[in-house]
Amino acid sequence: MEEKIIDIISRSLGGQPITNEEKHELELWLKENGNKRFYKGLEMFSANSKEALQLPQANVGRAFEKYLGKLQQSRATLRMRFIKKAMPYAASVLLMLGLFSVMMYLGNSDSGIAKQEQWLAAIEPGSQKAELILDDGEVLNLEEKKEKDEIKEKDGTVISNTGSALVYNVSAKTNNQKTIYNSLVVPRGGEYQLQLEDGTKVWVNSETRLRYPTQFADNKRVVLLEGEAYFEVSKDKTRPFIVKTQGVDVRVLGTHFNISSYADEDAIRTTLVEGSVSVMDNKNPEENLLLNPGHQAVFLKKSGDLKNKKVNVDLYTSWKDGKFVFQESSLTDIMNRVSRWYDVKVFYQNREAGDLNFTGTLKRYESLDRLLGMIEKTNEVKFLFKDKTIIVQRK
Repeated sequence: MEEKIIDIISRSLGGQPITNEEKHELELWLKENGNKRFYKGLEMFSANSKEALQLPQANVGRAFEKYLGKLQQSRATLRMRFIKKAMPYAASVLLMLGLFSVMMYLGNSDSGIAKQEQWLAAIEPGSQKAELILDDGEVLNLEEKKEKDEIKEKDGTVISNTGSALVYNVSAKTNNQKTIYNSLVVPRGGEYQLQLEDGTKVWVNSETRLRYPTQFADNKRVVLLEGEAYFEVSKDKTRPFIVKTQGVDVRVLGTHFNISSYADEDAIRTTLVEGSVSVMDNKNPEENLLLNPGHQAVFLKKSGDLKNKKVNVDLYTSWKDGKFVFQESSLTDIMNRVSRWYDVKVFYQNREAGDLNFTGTLKRYESLDRLLGMIEKTNEVKFLFKDKTIIVQRK
């Protein structure tokens, strides 16, 4: 590591002024592989060092010995000579000792951290990707289909693919007795949009399957959902719009709402943004709720209980606008979303870590490193990485 950047880091973390030019140089250095997480380690060491310096008889040499403990004396002496020459201030000395101690304790530190940075850099946010399954079983990869591609179904429905959305156009209703169904399947690390033939718009989240007719019947509009989707339903008083899930049916005439019905979660959540919806247990239709905007119906799968509660709708709908919004959200809930969007696995080394709560807002297309780094700053948990798996460790 160059002597100049060492000097800048030491003065920056030691509370001493640095020039705008030096700030720019530090920013460029942080963008290089491994440097960002290494700098975070120095920040933690800096905080501990400053506490030590507040003691009436703070001894820099003793602090150095305590922190480096097992290092060979010859190496420590060489480091000390260089640091004393470059940094005459006690705080700076401690920071520099911290820098070298972090490097020594990790062994080949730069290499190890660089590998983690490279791993994180390789984990990209999700993107617009999905498969369309036609009525005859043909599977189309929508990522490979070019913009303005058109697909024609047997009933005359024309399906346009824009590269991020499917749009269904029906020039005239057919009198076919058989209803033709399509399925939109969005994998982990994906999202896609859909405009049904009645004008209803649907945002389909990661790891979700939506099955729907290419043309709706004259008396009702029914779709089947496994996963999560946000609906803006076109108003039609003569044809109620019904979303069926593995637990509840959601019935509307025209409104905006979100449904999360993942198989691996213990509840199905229907969150209403505007209008009104009726939510009913599909095994026991007498159990139903009429929601008002700003409220959520929670169906507990094990007990079959259906509850109505007031919520901050942004927590459950912001994903469609490219954001993660958390408010006292459990780490388990946060990491479930992370797992689907970044297509990674999550393992908890300490079971209680998943019960910790966090609040914050991040762009959905930000790097995984930024998201995990913000959580780590709370000093509650630490993340380790291996083979596309995030290991969550309670501190």
